[in-house]
Amino acid sequence: MHLTREEEKILNGEQGEARAFALRVIVKVGEALGADRLIKIKHAHVSGASYSTVGRAGLEFLEGIAGMGARVAVPTTVNPIGFDGEDVGAIPYTRITRDYYEAQIGILRVLVKMGVEPILTCTPYYTDIAGRYGLSIGDHVSWGESSAVLYANSILGLRTNREGGPLALMSAITGLTYRAGLHTSEGRTPKRMYILTGKDAALNEAEAGVLGELVATLNPDESPPLLQARFSSEPSLREFMAAVGTAGPLGMVYIPGVTPEKPAIPSSIEKIEVEYGEVKRLLDERAPKGVPDIVYIGCPHAGLEDLIVLLRELRRAPRRPRSLVAVSVSREVYRKASADGIIGELLALGVRFVRDTCLIVSPFGSVARGRVTVATNSYKAYYYLTRKGVETYLAPINELIARTIGG
Repeated sequence: MHLTREEEKILNGEQGEARAFALRVIVKVGEALGADRLIKIKHAHVSGASYSTVGRAGLEFLEGIAGMGARVAVPTTVNPIGFDGEDVGAIPYTRITRDYYEAQIGILRVLVKMGVEPILTCTPYYTDIAGRYGLSIGDHVSWGESSAVLYANSILGLRTNREGGPLALMSAITGLTYRAGLHTSEGRTPKRMYILTGKDAALNEAEAGVLGELVATLNPDESPPLLQARFSSEPSLREFMAAVGTAGPLGMVYIPGVTPEKPAIPSSIEKIEVEYGEVKRLLDERAPKGVPDIVYIGCPHAGLEDLIVLLRELRRAPRRPRSLVAVSVSREVYRKASADGIIGELLALGVRFVRDTCLIVSPFGSVARGRVTVATNSYKAYYYLTRKGVETYLAPINELIARTIGG
């Protein structure tokens, strides 16, 4: 890998131990992936901030980096932590122990000390990242949250690989990343086109999630495919991207009319049909059975449009839900929705809000008595909760509310 004189100085420790350490990590990863040089980034988003995810070893790693004098060189934001910072008891069926609380606060304190902005959300794009930091189509960033990476590349037109949380932090400290993968035009060239057949109407968010699962599992490598399918809303696009990132290693999907850049499509592109019947079969298998204990929305964190749809469904319902309706949301979206009166009305209808975290990266279920059932409109939540041993079902918001209203 070719390094500039300035980069060599960093590597030699002339700008401090922390930056030298961080750049060594980036260079080693870049060389392993065939990168020819380093490139500057304009923003970083760090994942792995929850104590449930990184544990004591993660805390000690961060403390060690901070002890070297690490400070971020570019605007940097961070993923959710393990609880709501202002309402520790907000997560249902969950108890946050003192040891857990202190360790999580320790992680957050170290990150803030390094200059990380604690937005504590997996949907940084809902906090006007682009506007606040001047990000434009084609800009290079280093993001460590899989669903946000798909959203950044496929919807915002930014360029980022799927970085692990530590590597995104190394890029934040140096302001650099390796030039390979989705940072290059070659790495963004599609080899396959997936065509959804048997469905004329646009996909709702649950259908979109299942389609994302199918595309991710069908695609044999990391080259971003093209997709011909229609989505009913921005949340359905977000859920598709989150599902793709959950079910496989892809970091981008081209969707005509959505993705800002137009790829160079090779004449030899492989075309693969995906039958809607398979989407429906999987959804039917995962449909709620009975009344769940929790209807869960917000993985990735919900946006304003999700809250508006939820409010509409609850307004038209003849009675209150028999299930607890819980929504994970960023503080920024919560603030905006509060100003619009949406939060107040949803709270009056019995909705519980969980900020800064989600059921996936928290100790959810730690005080559950017996079996707790969850029904969600998020494939990502369905995937991870199921693997945590939680009985989980999948359906769009309107069906979830109808199920919990019941007869």
